[in-house]
Amino acid sequence: MASTVAGFFVAGGMGALVNCYISSSVMIPLGILLQELFVQPLVALRSLLPAMVGFLGGTLVLLVWHFLKTRVVRFLLDYNGWFLTPKHPINKLWYLMTIALLGRTTKEAGWYQDYLPSLPVPPLDHTCKMYLASVRPLLSPEEYKDTEKAVNEFKSSPRTRLLQLLLRLKGWWSRNWIAEWWLNYIYLSQRTPICFNSNYYTTGTLHPTTKHQLDRAAMLLFGNTTFGKLCREGKMETVMAEGTSVPFCMNGYRYLNNTARIPGKEMDRIVHYGNENHTHTVVCRQGQFYRVQIMSKDGKVLSPQGIKAQLEKVVNMAGDKLDETGIASFTSLPRATWAEIRERLETSPVNSASLHAIDSAWSLACLDTEAYDVSDLTHTSQQFFHGNGYNRWFDKSGSLLIMANGNCGGNVEHSVLDATVAGHQWEYNLSEELYDGEGHVLPSFSYPGAHDFPVDPPTKLEWELAGFEDDLAKSKKNIQDMIADSDLVVMNPGFGKSFPKKCKLSPDGFYQMAMQLAYYRLHKGFVLTYESATTRFYYEGRTETIRPMSDLSVAFVKAMDDPSVARDQVKKLLKMAIEHQCDYKLKAMRGLGVDRHLLGLYILAKGLDMKPMPRLFEDKAFQFTYKLSTSQTPTHMTKRKFKVPNLCPGGGFGTVDKDGYGVSYIVIGEDRVNFYVNSKRSCAETDSTRFGEAICRALWDMRSLYEPDVPHSDNFIC
Repeated sequence: MASTVAGFFVAGGMGALVNCYISSSVMIPLGILLQELFVQPLVALRSLLPAMVGFLGGTLVLLVWHFLKTRVVRFLLDYNGWFLTPKHPINKLWYLMTIALLGRTTKEAGWYQDYLPSLPVPPLDHTCKMYLASVRPLLSPEEYKDTEKAVNEFKSSPRTRLLQLLLRLKGWWSRNWIAEWWLNYIYLSQRTPICFNSNYYTTGTLHPTTKHQLDRAAMLLFGNTTFGKLCREGKMETVMAEGTSVPFCMNGYRYLNNTARIPGKEMDRIVHYGNENHTHTVVCRQGQFYRVQIMSKDGKVLSPQGIKAQLEKVVNMAGDKLDETGIASFTSLPRATWAEIRERLETSPVNSASLHAIDSAWSLACLDTEAYDVSDLTHTSQQFFHGNGYNRWFDKSGSLLIMANGNCGGNVEHSVLDATVAGHQWEYNLSEELYDGEGHVLPSFSYPGAHDFPVDPPTKLEWELAGFEDDLAKSKKNIQDMIADSDLVVMNPGFGKSFPKKCKLSPDGFYQMAMQLAYYRLHKGFVLTYESATTRFYYEGRTETIRPMSDLSVAFVKAMDDPSVARDQVKKLLKMAIEHQCDYKLKAMRGLGVDRHLLGLYILAKGLDMKPMPRLFEDKAFQFTYKLSTSQTPTHMTKRKFKVPNLCPGGGFGTVDKDGYGVSYIVIGEDRVNFYVNSKRSCAETDSTRFGEAICRALWDMRSLYEPDVPHSDNFIC
């Protein structure tokens, strides 16, 4: 554009001079005219030429340098030797090169995103081999032969090679080939209620920091909002792999605040209001919702004392009686049903404004009237998982939950927030708590980033619900039925990771083998088992599946209760099973698991409308569901040092399969591990209490292989 304008003016100037020469009565010598028109501009241009060449050349050098640096850093960060073979001499050279290109200082969230490597597409042979090994223990010899034949046909088929090629092409133009599919098909297309089938919960601290509900709520709201503001402004440090210069992907952090999941008839959608200047949170009290200002329009966060004053007004407005209208119960319905109801709700401007207030709020805080002691983790977890049916808005990305006695927790919508992300914010919230000697919040000068300013008083969110009476009755019954069907307990075996570490065994592998042993003892068989592994070393990485159940774990489990097998042999089998689980975990963390790859190939085959579908996808083994779904809760996401009493005692999730178990476990310090076990009461075969106790007894029996005479209690429930 600039060159066009310049050319216009040059041409215009030449035309004026020629016109002047023709029309003027004063004759200008032609030589002078030509010199003015051509020679002098060329001389000026020649003087500018070095600068222009230098500018263009410098720009080109910078672009080439950035391109080369980005590719080299991605190559370096794609190197896995630092955790596969940590003592290899080449790791020192790798570390020095990484430091030279990225620097020693940890940068802010988002700074490393362009340098993160792309998620690899696993080799087909690798996936097929791992898949066969993972399902072999679940099949009879005849069934395994049939599955093996289906896998070999799949591997050698030209159609499969086309699918693999298309997947690789997607991996070239999309830096994470599975991310969009994972969100859309695994989460947003899910039509079942999300409260028990997707959302997860967390508890607060092992010991109470204050007994005052509003002080705790004010402090958590201040910390939660401050954390979100730091992320948004690029001031939150990137999470790095412990002791390394390897950054984690921070993409998910933008969804921590001002985010909600909106139901759709066929697929839900995520709405994020991070680019809008919203200054409010929403507070739920006695089944009613209130819009509460906690920020100024110029982005200042209200002090904990100021937030507490706002919450006191909410409590006074809500009164002592539960509002049983039950508008929140709509969020517990099957998604298509809730989508149809929400569409009708939004025809009212009043309802639309209230829904928008909840969706766009920084967060949602629930001031519960229940008061379970922090030591009663089972009832505390039940409360934070589902509430009473009136006080949870399950579509909100994150909710802060505070009981009447100050016991606190959280509930998270899972579609865009994995536990490593939400757990980081939760640890930050807990680490920033500060009260006076009586458990009350302090003046604003005690908290960095706290401000006092005039705020609007809280306003109650109004609803026009005429014509929705039947919908509300059905939704309230629906959530109460699901609550009654949820069987959730928390167990603690009485010892932690220090023992397996002393035996030079992976604590995580030790716990996984205990669950395999417990399931076999209780149900006389083996099931496909899920364990999550992070892939956040990659761009937009989230998780991959570890399949801890294997031929080796089966051999250990069967030998464990066989008196004819020597105890030394059982110990050897245990070690081999744990090593296999650890090896699988390392592959999964490198994007070389089975599940995401097969999912990608399956989606492509469906998208291409392949007929018939590859036989692998219709084989019995491919139809197995994860009857045992497990995950270790991440800890130490912040750099702050926690004393054990201030650590989060964990959280959990629902069972993936209606006939199975969901087990979350958290390692707390050296001497404690908690197991959060969930199942359905409607399933006659499962029992969370019996399974939790079986896990704890399995752990003690495994310990007795090394320490036969250590006494233990049989009271494991928390």
